[in-house]
Amino acid sequence: MAKLGPFINAALKINAVDLSNRVESVTLSLAKDDIDVTAMGDGGHTHVGGLENDKLDVNFWADFAASEVDLTLLPVFQAGTAVAFKLAPNGTTVSATNPAYSGSVVLISYAPIGGKVGDGLQAPVSFVVSGTVTEGTSGAW
Repeated sequence: MAKLGPFINAALKINAVDLSNRVESVTLSLAKDDIDVTAMGDGGHTHVGGLENDKLDVNFWADFAASEVDLTLLPVFQAGTAVAFKLAPNGTTVSATNPAYSGSVVLISYAPIGGKVGDGLQAPVSFVVSGTVTEGTSGAW
């Protein structure tokens, strides 16, 4: 199997708005709660995976124009409710070699202005997944 790289064409939609051209970095972290089911007499801890506890972290290049970063994310943050997301590693043609991950996310941290002198203006965000993440290998973007 071929190695992938470079990572230069991630596609990302938040609340049906394509923000791909404003993404500097993106990380989808899939995790499960750690449930300790150790019983008396066990020689060590016994663990099982619990509920999914997934996160989506994105560093956007800030943009305050209509249908861009701030006007998409600020209302989502203020509402505090889940919205749809879709993420693919290499553009919008979904396939077995370019799966799309989707689900619902709640925006829990949004910094509309961030950076240091001389750098591009950034807007880092953190989402938590509400429910579960699905992986698709076909279908429309």
